[in-house]
Amino acid sequence: MNKEKELRKEQRIPFESYIYYSTEHQLYEGEIKNYSTTGLFVKTSDKHSVGQTLNFILPYAIEKDAKRLGEVIWQNTEGIGVELSVVEKF
Repeated sequence: MNKEKELRKEQRIPFESYIYYSTEHQLYEGEIKNYSTTGLFVKTSDKHSVGQTLNFILPYAIEKDAKRLGEVIWQNTEGIGVELSVVEKF
């Protein structure tokens, strides 16, 4: 049996919630399917480029104003995988 190697640094937590995110010029809506402290999967039909920076307001964060930058690290027909910035806020 050939299993794909897991590349994530942190364990993903199943979580479903709508999320709004944006670029400098446009607002988008998607659905979080899972997350970790370093990334998340957003189900969306919108197309984004690998390497693109997006602005997120995280609905699961303890902080009142949980704004984070994220970089698209992969995309497919289901959505996008995003690596979140460590602490940097927009």
